[in-house]
Amino acid sequence: MFAALYYIAVQGGYAVKLTGAISAVWPPVGLAAGVLYLAGLRWWPGVVLGNLVATDSALPNVTILGQTAGNLAEVLVIAVLLRRLLGSAATVDRLDRVPRMLLAIAVGTAVSALVGNLSLLAGGVIGWRTVPTTFRTWWLGDSCGALVLLPLILAWARPPDPAWRRSWEVVALICVVLGVSALASSGHQPLTYLVFPALIWAALRFGTQGGTVAVVLAVAVTVWRTAHHVGPFVLHSITDSVLSTQLFVAVAALTTLCLAAIVTERRRAAVELLVARRRTAERGTLERQRIARDLHDSVSQTLFSMTLHARAAQRAIAGAAVVSDGGKRELGQVVDLSRSALAEMRSLIFELRPEGLADEGLVSAIRKHAAALSSREGIRIEVHGPEDRLPLTPGSEENLYRIVQEGLANVIKHARARNASVTITVSGTEVSVEITDDGRGFVGPAPRPGHMGLESINDRARELGGTIAIHGRAGGGTRVVVVVPAVAAEITEDA
Repeated sequence: MFAALYYIAVQGGYAVKLTGAISAVWPPVGLAAGVLYLAGLRWWPGVVLGNLVATDSALPNVTILGQTAGNLAEVLVIAVLLRRLLGSAATVDRLDRVPRMLLAIAVGTAVSALVGNLSLLAGGVIGWRTVPTTFRTWWLGDSCGALVLLPLILAWARPPDPAWRRSWEVVALICVVLGVSALASSGHQPLTYLVFPALIWAALRFGTQGGTVAVVLAVAVTVWRTAHHVGPFVLHSITDSVLSTQLFVAVAALTTLCLAAIVTERRRAAVELLVARRRTAERGTLERQRIARDLHDSVSQTLFSMTLHARAAQRAIAGAAVVSDGGKRELGQVVDLSRSALAEMRSLIFELRPEGLADEGLVSAIRKHAAALSSREGIRIEVHGPEDRLPLTPGSEENLYRIVQEGLANVIKHARARNASVTITVSGTEVSVEITDDGRGFVGPAPRPGHMGLESINDRARELGGTIAIHGRAGGGTRVVVVVPAVAAEITEDA
């Protein structure tokens, strides 16, 4: 199977040759190097078989054997150097890997060009005077073939990026790349720069996978039209035509590959930052829960015992004549202070560990918090949400709870509302929380700058990778909608 693919790649190289056996791009190099690097060196017989079948039988035997040996050594050197420089099964999705891959390609193709020229000399096909030009053409042609196909194979050895689900943009990109490449190579005017905006689009929107596909399409169109003597690279000297085409292919491939690697690195850094923030939030949640347990088991119990003893002492001396009224008042203040301290401690424990959140889930905890607010503030708060546990991590649940808590606090402080509601819904890969009230609302843009409550809600939503929208009108209440990804859609380190 591999030998058949190699043979097809050789025929593809022959199909775009400019004259005789001269081709600006030699695709079998990239194909064979990618297969041997990813699948293992044991596939080398396919290179030998494909070479022997596709090589021109009119050449001297020493030349045929020499070229076959050089082509085999070429891809073996590239595959071995890639394993040493990049590791196993790596893709060129980091900028520091691009020069390493380029070094492996340059060394391997130089081996093939050297052995190939020696075999042509040994067979009497060329003379010593043409060796420098033949070496350069051979080396650049093989290097261009590797630069075009090898990154494509490495990029697509992994599952497709989610960006490829935007089918309409994929179709538009392919059409634009083909159209612009055909336009740029349609005449002798220097219009080849028109290709680069399309290549940049592919790299920015689709990363290394999109960039490599765009390069293959652009190179295929350009080389095909040059081989048929159309385009700006068709010059009076065939050597100059080959060199100009090869330099264009090398510049286009390297530029796109470097840009795609930078884009992929930035995306990975953003993902890692988001994962780190979530881990920090979850560790903070666990630490707050530990502190709440410690406070409940120690200080809270001590305050409760002190309150009971103070009340008992107050009752014991209530009818005693030997205790002055001032002493009774002081003891009453001790009772009041201990009761107030116990209430504040319980409130602090609740803030650190919302009741029912860990055991019963987000909806239940919000219902309990809303019930407490309704009883204390005299506002009617309804909570609607699924009875089942939401598809959220503990850190995401606590962040959403704090968002609702802050949102209801804003309603009580600023909205002058009689009624409010909290609605939690799960839709596909998203969880949305909507807080509405019938208060005074606002006019103009959402009152975000300078409002610490809304800034806190916005920051927490962004930490979860979500979005926030605030709507309102004067006298018509306010609606705050927060949408965050569910567990199934969360970004992980492997993304």
